[in-house]
Amino acid sequence: MNLFSDIYNCYYQVMKKILTERAPFSEKDIRSIVEKEGFKESPFFIMPKIMSGEWDFFIHKGDIFISKLKGGFAQPLSYLQKCYISALLLDEKIQLFFNKKELAELKNMFAAYKPLWKPEDFYYYDRFADKDSFTDPYYINIFQTILSAIKNRQCIQINYKGKNSTHMHSLLPCRLEYSLKNDRIRMVAVPMSCFNLLLNTRIETYNLCNICSISILGRYTGEMPDINKAIIKSYYKEPVHLLIKDRRNALERTMLQFANYEKNTVQIDEETYECFIYYNKNVETELLIEVLSFGPLIKVLGNQEFLEQLKRRLKKQGQLMK
Repeated sequence: MNLFSDIYNCYYQVMKKILTERAPFSEKDIRSIVEKEGFKESPFFIMPKIMSGEWDFFIHKGDIFISKLKGGFAQPLSYLQKCYISALLLDEKIQLFFNKKELAELKNMFAAYKPLWKPEDFYYYDRFADKDSFTDPYYINIFQTILSAIKNRQCIQINYKGKNSTHMHSLLPCRLEYSLKNDRIRMVAVPMSCFNLLLNTRIETYNLCNICSISILGRYTGEMPDINKAIIKSYYKEPVHLLIKDRRNALERTMLQFANYEKNTVQIDEETYECFIYYNKNVETELLIEVLSFGPLIKVLGNQEFLEQLKRRLKKQGQLMK
């Protein structure tokens, strides 16, 4: 499975970027590319393998690294990759991205390859039961309409069901996000009332399962708002402060679990890492559950509000067990 991981994960793509440029690099140059193309914690894993020569892709001339790659960087599908795609085609969420004809063609193309896994092979012990109806034609239409609007930079109008009533919203959709814990998809959007206020963009999040109706408006935008900047502005002033003990492969597992969060990770000693995770109110409960799932391998040092919520949840769980 190591080769399979190398082909599919971010590190493979980072190394592809470095090797195909074929320029002489210093260690600083390589680190800069790794940080830019990968995750913030990627240098922890990639740099030692390059510097030690374990990943023997470079000719060393003093402090300079030169790619050994001579020709192109062809990437044909391996048998293992085809089995991987065959497994993806069994996931019910794949229907969101293709029409019936396209999906039938893909399934026929990979029918001869045994899936690496099947959906029933997985048991999710910490997931909410009220998932989205990914196979519902109406839900699929909503997803594909939003996806098309994002690609074409179009505004939409939705009728959205809240806690007590239903409201109409005119929005510029910017991103679709999947929540593993909730098994739901949500849309990150900017209200049209804030459309021209790009320096003070207000972002809002909508669960697709609560959208009662949707339509494309005739309005287009030439440039999308800086949604990442807006999300950063929505963060709490204090991040969650964690200490991670790298036992039972905890560091790699936590970095994978928290890959969708803005974070900063530094090594304290041989097996201890300090991690700061930046988040906003919308994902607070989800982050709390994810942190709890690691048990004693993670110690929460702050912030105070997050700690208080953690204590309340643990106390509640303790009472349920009595």
